[in-house]
Amino acid sequence: MSGMIIDHDENGPAQGSDRLMLGINYGLMLVGNIIGVTTLVALIIAYARREGSPGWIRSHYEFQIATFWGALIGIVICTVLVVTVVFSIFGVLGYVAIWLWVLIRNCVGLLRLLDGRGMGNPRTMWV
Repeated sequence: MSGMIIDHDENGPAQGSDRLMLGINYGLMLVGNIIGVTTLVALIIAYARREGSPGWIRSHYEFQIATFWGALIGIVICTVLVVTVVFSIFGVLGYVAIWLWVLIRNCVGLLRLLDGRGMGNPRTMWV
């Protein structure tokens, strides 16, 4: 686990409210897989709370931000593919892949939060 961030003492101890807010944010991201507007709320919260958070919690917020922007870029590409009749099947398959990708990333992030671990490289597009 060479890239794992587990520095609970970087900016002081993580308060229960930090972890709770991050857990709520993951919940909003997971619900956002069905109702998209909650993902925007989670993005705003992630940007607002990222700077004042301890390092390992900050890595989770950065992970959520990267997940949002990666999914948005993928959705735009899939929409272009769907609009072109020839590649529409690839666009639909892309939507399914993005949905699964967001679901897996948020579940992994939530599990790492519950274990009290940070994200190794939060800006990567892999889990």
